[in-house]
Amino acid sequence: MPRLLRLLLCCCALLPLAFATRSAGAQGVSVTRATLANGLQVVVVHDPLAPVVTAVMNYRVGSDEQSLPGLAHATEHMMFRGSKTLSSSSFMDVISLTGGEFDADTRNNVTQYYFTVPAQYLDIALRLERSRATGLSMAQSQWNEERLAITQEVTQDDSNALYRLFTKMSQRMLAGTPYAHNRLGTGQGFAKEINNPQLLSFYRTWYHPNNAVYVIVGDVDGPRTIARVRRIFGDVPAAALPRRPAVRLQPLTAATYRERSDLPVTVVMLGYRMPGYSSTEYAAGQILGDVLASQRGALYGLVANGKMLYATFQAESFARTSIGVVLGVVPVTANPQDAATAMRAVIDGYRRNGVPADLVAAAKRREIAQREFSRSSVQSLAFDWSEALAVQGLHAPEDAIAAFSRVSVADVNRVLRRDLAASRTVTAYAVPHNAGALSMGSSNLAAETNRIAPTSHTQLPSWASGILAHPRVPAQALAPSSFTLANGVRVVVQPETSSRSVTVSGRIRNDPQVQEPAGQDGVADVTTALLPYGTTTRSRLAYQAALDAIAADVTAGTDFSLRVLSSDFDTGVALLADDELHPAFTAADFAIVKQQEAQALVGEANSPDHLTEVALAMALYPAGDPERRFATPASVDALTLDDVRAWYASAYRPDLTTIAIVGDVTPQHARAVVQRYFGAWRSVGPTPRTQPPPVGLNAPSAIVVPATGRVQSSVTLDETSGFARTSSDWAALQVANTVLTGGFYSSLLYHDVREVHGYAYAVSSSMDAQPTRSSVTIAYACDPKNILPAQALVVRDLVQLQSRPLSAARLTLAKALLMGRVPIREASYDGVAAQLLENASRGFPLNQNLIDARNELQATAAQVQAAARRWIRPRDFVRVVTGPGPSGQ
Repeated sequence: MPRLLRLLLCCCALLPLAFATRSAGAQGVSVTRATLANGLQVVVVHDPLAPVVTAVMNYRVGSDEQSLPGLAHATEHMMFRGSKTLSSSSFMDVISLTGGEFDADTRNNVTQYYFTVPAQYLDIALRLERSRATGLSMAQSQWNEERLAITQEVTQDDSNALYRLFTKMSQRMLAGTPYAHNRLGTGQGFAKEINNPQLLSFYRTWYHPNNAVYVIVGDVDGPRTIARVRRIFGDVPAAALPRRPAVRLQPLTAATYRERSDLPVTVVMLGYRMPGYSSTEYAAGQILGDVLASQRGALYGLVANGKMLYATFQAESFARTSIGVVLGVVPVTANPQDAATAMRAVIDGYRRNGVPADLVAAAKRREIAQREFSRSSVQSLAFDWSEALAVQGLHAPEDAIAAFSRVSVADVNRVLRRDLAASRTVTAYAVPHNAGALSMGSSNLAAETNRIAPTSHTQLPSWASGILAHPRVPAQALAPSSFTLANGVRVVVQPETSSRSVTVSGRIRNDPQVQEPAGQDGVADVTTALLPYGTTTRSRLAYQAALDAIAADVTAGTDFSLRVLSSDFDTGVALLADDELHPAFTAADFAIVKQQEAQALVGEANSPDHLTEVALAMALYPAGDPERRFATPASVDALTLDDVRAWYASAYRPDLTTIAIVGDVTPQHARAVVQRYFGAWRSVGPTPRTQPPPVGLNAPSAIVVPATGRVQSSVTLDETSGFARTSSDWAALQVANTVLTGGFYSSLLYHDVREVHGYAYAVSSSMDAQPTRSSVTIAYACDPKNILPAQALVVRDLVQLQSRPLSAARLTLAKALLMGRVPIREASYDGVAAQLLENASRGFPLNQNLIDARNELQATAAQVQAAARRWIRPRDFVRVVTGPGPSGQ
């Protein structure tokens, strides 16, 4: 991935903003609706993409209605802590048995709870939701545990400079309205202000069926599902709801805010108050945002001309208003005020001259096409319907299509000129202040503790116990076709008809750290960053205009992709091939991109996240290892255009390329189109080596990377190992990994690190195997004082995994979870494409997922124990702490 794209994803992911959720059109979709006698609104959307269902319970209550900061958020957390009919451990055990995904999210006016499970377990998802629809326990003892974890979540966000900055902006723009309520909460509030009485009062006031919308999407029958919901939820009583707080927007005047950050770049934000979704001008505001974010627009032109590293537009919407943010990213060496001036000049130019009509037309096409793209994912479709019905109060998502269709250029210009005025702009700067230093610490651990309170795993309810009876490998739901072109390109095609769209994912096998010539570190990133600058037949703007004409999205590089409506599949593949195979590589564009990459590296060199990567590489791998290679400003400055062309010729080759195509296209048609546009591609020179040499086992060590502004520490425990993806131990290791962190509180580490001690909000584990190397990684984020105690628990659980066989119940739980994940991975075009691409590019059978599932199902407790003992070294981790180091060290 190019460095600039990584920076973009970093900055955008850190912002607590989101585009308004896109809605899927209802044409061709079977929808069944009902409102129960108690007021519960139920909508069932049939989607046969995979034998999977997503059920979203939308309670129409959020931070708007809370009386204390974070009360709605705290209630959301306690909804997983058990009720009168189901204990928290049983709740987690049951959902884990299905292999399902689950989560919740608190917004200003809605709190959403979802389950995504294999379709045969819909009844279980319904009963789990029913168990907390009334009679939630909210026990003070449970809150005492949960508030430790939720405080870690708050601390994590408070350590993010962009979160702190956007919070200041939103408080200014939303002042005096319930929208300004602190949604996340505070550590002080969770510790002293919120307790059992406040939680119960909030729950009993707002959590009623007549204040909820239940959206169920997947491979289920509508009328039968409605009948099941009525049977399970029909006796939940309705209740009178209090009046909601009024929203009175205050006059807005300009303001400026600043934060010191630990990012590798400077971020500039210009905030504007725009129409909310209850306004008739909401669609025009959305189209305006799309125009501002367009890669043919003047804002992105600042990037293409080398004046910024990235620029875009984002928005967060409420009923009565929206917060629109023009976001710019510049090097740490740039003047932030100059960047803000350039961004304002773009807005002022549009206000003076109006927005281009062709960009408005392109934005409308893309908004409408997005409805079709959303139908390529069961979960996305469920959330689109939830957004339309429970949040925006629409009858169906297609209502948004009609609104977008009516938007005129005059409508967009009216919103632009009224709302994006300089006199009401809220400006914010996040400027890095990174020390650029590492410190070595002691790798000693806190004293190990065996005094971990066991969770009481009560007997499963009768309606869930059947899952344990016969765990089995799911039936094969895919029937892909595969062929290889004469030039070596391997293509896999999986026809699907849930959405009239096609997803194309491609990969060229490569490893720049292995392949880049000596002294040319960074040439791969520069090459990838140059690809969007046009082809030999189309300029950058002409190429983007061609994509806009068919509302398609393309990414180019050694990982490439296309998302296109099936009616425009041929044109989309032609454009993808043009970008991938015929880059312009002009001297002028090269000069801009080289400068941008070098400038980005100046900031990255001192950034905590980069220094964490460096620290891990230096501690895990020996001198001279490819993993220790990193681009520098000097190495990029030394590159020539000929170096880029030579790298492209050696690395971009058909004999290392695999393409997965999923969607509304036949294998025969896909083959003809791929042959037409990729068939003439030829490899140049000998096939390069793309894998690093095998590596030995690391020694334990501890490193601290300071991070400006962070009050919470991110901890990575990593070690090299010797297992292979083709090893007979692979299945047993996947079971072991699932036991460690699969199934939330049902897992060892979540139970010990979060549920019992509240040391961390989340903990993850992975066992990764590449062709020549493998590693074991544990990660969590916590207060500095908890770094060593949490690691001691990790070591204890790993030693326990090695020292005695798993109980039959825990082993079965892990296997059931792994079996349930098989169909869930296939519940979107993207998921299917990723799975097929991974299997095909690594030379595995296309049904490797089912082969893995069979092996996992056959793994014994003794095999899991032996594999853990053979390949995991609990006391040999390299520990890298990003942020404050362990207390006392």
